[in-house]
Amino acid sequence: MINRSLKTCLTLLALLFAAAPAYPHEAQQNLLPEIEPSPLIRALIDDELNDAAARTNLQIFLGQWELLPAETELTTNQRARLALQKADWDNAIFNDPEVDVLLRAKANIERGEPAAAIDLLTDQDSAQASLLRAQAYEDLGQVTQAVQTLRPWRDKLRGDSIEDPAELTAAAQALAALARLEGRPAQDYQLTLNLLGKVRQDLNPAYWPALIAEADLLIEKDNSREGVDALTAALGLNPNCSEAWDRLGRLSVRGYAFDRASAVIDRLHEINPTHPAADLIEARSLLQQRDVTSAQAIIDAGLSRFPQHRELLALNASAKALNYDQQATDKALARFDAVSPGNPLAAYTVGVHLSAARQYDWAEAMLRKAVEQSPNWPSPRIELGLLLLQASHDEQALEELAAATRLDPFNKRAANQLAMLKELLTYDRIETDHFVIRYKPGIDEALARDMPEQLETIYRDITGRFSHEPARITRIDLMPDEQYFAVRITGLPDIWTIAAATGDGIALTPPREGGKQSGGYDWPNVIRHEFVHTVTLDQTRNRIPHWFTEACAVSSETVPRSYDTCQLLAGALQNDKLFPLDQINWGFIRPKSPTDRPLAYAQSDWMVKYIDATFGHQTLINMLTLYHDGVPNIDALTQATGVTTDEFMTGFKKWATQQVAEWGLDQQPTSKRLAEVLKDPTGVTDTELVDLTAEHPGHPDLLRLIAERAMQGDDLENARIAVIRYAESRPVDPWPHRALVQIALDEGDTGKALDSLEYLDNIEDSSGRWAFELAKAYRRQGDYTKALNAIERALHREPYQAGYRELAATIALQKQNNEQALQQVYAASLIEPDRAQHQLRLAALYTRMDEPDKADAAARRALEIDPDSPAKRFLIDAPD
Repeated sequence: MINRSLKTCLTLLALLFAAAPAYPHEAQQNLLPEIEPSPLIRALIDDELNDAAARTNLQIFLGQWELLPAETELTTNQRARLALQKADWDNAIFNDPEVDVLLRAKANIERGEPAAAIDLLTDQDSAQASLLRAQAYEDLGQVTQAVQTLRPWRDKLRGDSIEDPAELTAAAQALAALARLEGRPAQDYQLTLNLLGKVRQDLNPAYWPALIAEADLLIEKDNSREGVDALTAALGLNPNCSEAWDRLGRLSVRGYAFDRASAVIDRLHEINPTHPAADLIEARSLLQQRDVTSAQAIIDAGLSRFPQHRELLALNASAKALNYDQQATDKALARFDAVSPGNPLAAYTVGVHLSAARQYDWAEAMLRKAVEQSPNWPSPRIELGLLLLQASHDEQALEELAAATRLDPFNKRAANQLAMLKELLTYDRIETDHFVIRYKPGIDEALARDMPEQLETIYRDITGRFSHEPARITRIDLMPDEQYFAVRITGLPDIWTIAAATGDGIALTPPREGGKQSGGYDWPNVIRHEFVHTVTLDQTRNRIPHWFTEACAVSSETVPRSYDTCQLLAGALQNDKLFPLDQINWGFIRPKSPTDRPLAYAQSDWMVKYIDATFGHQTLINMLTLYHDGVPNIDALTQATGVTTDEFMTGFKKWATQQVAEWGLDQQPTSKRLAEVLKDPTGVTDTELVDLTAEHPGHPDLLRLIAERAMQGDDLENARIAVIRYAESRPVDPWPHRALVQIALDEGDTGKALDSLEYLDNIEDSSGRWAFELAKAYRRQGDYTKALNAIERALHREPYQAGYRELAATIALQKQNNEQALQQVYAASLIEPDRAQHQLRLAALYTRMDEPDKADAAARRALEIDPDSPAKRFLIDAPD
């Protein structure tokens, strides 16, 4: 069951709000972890030494109550234990004075009535009672009393040997709680794990609560993978363990695995149709998905049942904050403080939700309040450090993360972030009018030196398009590899994509091949996309809906929509699979199929293009203004366009249908024979193809079949004509352009396919191959301006290709641009520092540019690499 004490609430909040998934995403058909039932279950229950009462107790404890014989009459305490197992906290059984006082106290704490629990436990001195009493004091914000309650158990564990598994588990938890409350959460960490291990290994291998305690401790240190292993082991002993399912559900929400969280919710409802943990997970899931209205309904229902439940009260304040209602939030926080004065749970919960919503200033204030209320608790400092890092306040982030790791050096996320930030602050910098570029000295300097001019061009384009300039300079952090990038964004090294914007900061991995690298990509286009987020987030106070910020970003990219994306959109339109307006955000955050997320991106971009084309570009600016003012998602669209959602979607689909026809992807009339031929063209004669063309003139699929057949023949001119005819019928398909390039290569003259090479280069986003060919072709024609532009585009996708750098330098020299040649040769020397040839060329360029000292230095570096290099001629003291 869930322990709603402050300590456990805080641990569980840490599970939710850590920024990375806790365990790998399973396939959709395998949402829940595989649980292998332990053979101990049957062995213990079927033991012949058990009497009826002992067997019943075991069946309840091990979650096997479905196997209880129908005629079994449970005792009062057995019914109470079963109610706790099912999280039936408000069961009337807990009002019965005959029920064990520990069970009644636990139920009181779970319901949010800690004062009643303290009254019940006044004369109890066991480890379990002390732990419960301390948890109750924490719920009430009385930390001093909690410490005084727990402190004797540190001495007892040092002097006494506890042989009861329940008592030793509670004593170990008390030890960990005491260390946390005293601001030394790492002090007895390993000892606590050892004691919990002793419970399972020496005292009772089936005592699953020790595994739950171990999981909580591991996950609190951001060691979620081992924590999940412990939870899975606990479920092997008790498949109906509410606590284990609860933790797994929260981890799923934390990892944005909302379908898996829903599966956990369903599993908890099997245990108890009104399971409180299921409602808490669902409320958290909905808040994380920004469905505040639905979350609020669940929270309100929970509070009507448990009006003093601390976590529900904290979530209630978070829901108000996510509606940007300061007055309602303050009122909700006051409601929490009335029952738990000084308790940091509400401020922490609100702060982390606001941070996730990028409401950085408000979130910072809430997290600092939590730090003030509980200075010994690392979690608020860790979240504050991550927030400050994302908001580009590095020095303040360093201070908070250093304080967090002093409190708890075992926390992986804090340690990772601190180490990364310390290194990041040593990086070299390049500053432009609107950007600061940070990079690790070495090979990445080659890319960093390419960026300034491109970045300022991007700045002018994007700020002009959206009529807004960010208030602060944007920081570009070029991280060395994917692991550094993950820690920069999330604090954990197992989440990775190529780039991310967090307000004023943009982090990206280099477009480089090799281990822990992302491979080639069009870095100006990627930064362009991310900078749109920076602009529109600043423009709307970070209140822009997910679909609209992605639509603005994708629609601002320079790489055209891919053929696959065109096909995806056409299929969704023709099969009525486009997202309704009120559902498109779900495609990003809760995809139900592999195509949902790419469709959400593509449809959002398509809708923004429709708004721009139909209602005018100013409508987009007006929507951003409405979002800034807090107008909800759909309301802003309808107010800006002046049409209802139904009218909008009707008009959009009509416009989209025309677009699909222009792409050559509309549904063409197809005879039975043509359908058969397209499915299997084997054996079809050229004469029959001609006849089918007469019957279906302009049918793109038929024209492609004819073009493919022509490509297999020897008549290159006939093939060219057939390919061009298909290209005209379906202009979004890159295949005919690849075919035309192949024809030109077969003829030995790529100059005949320059238009197709330009097309292929225009749609390429990961390789410089087409631009490289264009550069060579234009160079052969003597058009050095076009050649230089082409090789620079190749370097946008593959900036670490020394061969591209050498060609760029050569063309720049032919264009008599010594500075540009020098930049490319210097970059090549960074990429291949062990090649004397690059230093030799630098020496020659410096000599040409009348910089003898630099020429001498480059010549000496060349000679260090290769003593036989002809670089001696460039030494200052070389003979004439």
